[in-house]
Amino acid sequence: MTFEEKITLNGFRLTAPRKKILSILTNQKQPISFEEYSALDPLIDKSTFYRTMQSFEQAHIINGIESDEGKRYFELNETIHPHFICQHCHAITCLNPLPLISLEGYHVESIIFKGKCPVCSDS
Repeated sequence: MTFEEKITLNGFRLTAPRKKILSILTNQKQPISFEEYSALDPLIDKSTFYRTMQSFEQAHIINGIESDEGKRYFELNETIHPHFICQHCHAITCLNPLPLISLEGYHVESIIFKGKCPVCSDS
């Protein structure tokens, strides 16, 4: 099922801003914040962006990740994979999927590691 189909199945209209947001998220290799998104699409305002992200999260189309400084980052909900948050530069990096630990009775939705990224570790 495509993300466009998920949008309409969840009762949302596939508007031009939603199509644009999906298009940009599809081309990202890492989760992005509003500031990073607005550099790619300066025409969308902050409230429209966050309302759309909230709708997409409720429909399980995207994943939201909160950094240590309280900024929200977003990515398409394709597969569960771990993320690394650098506690020095606050960068969020997608990690190659690791074998999930079997947690009987639990449903894992996110895995986050924290520490210093390679760049910050060297400095």
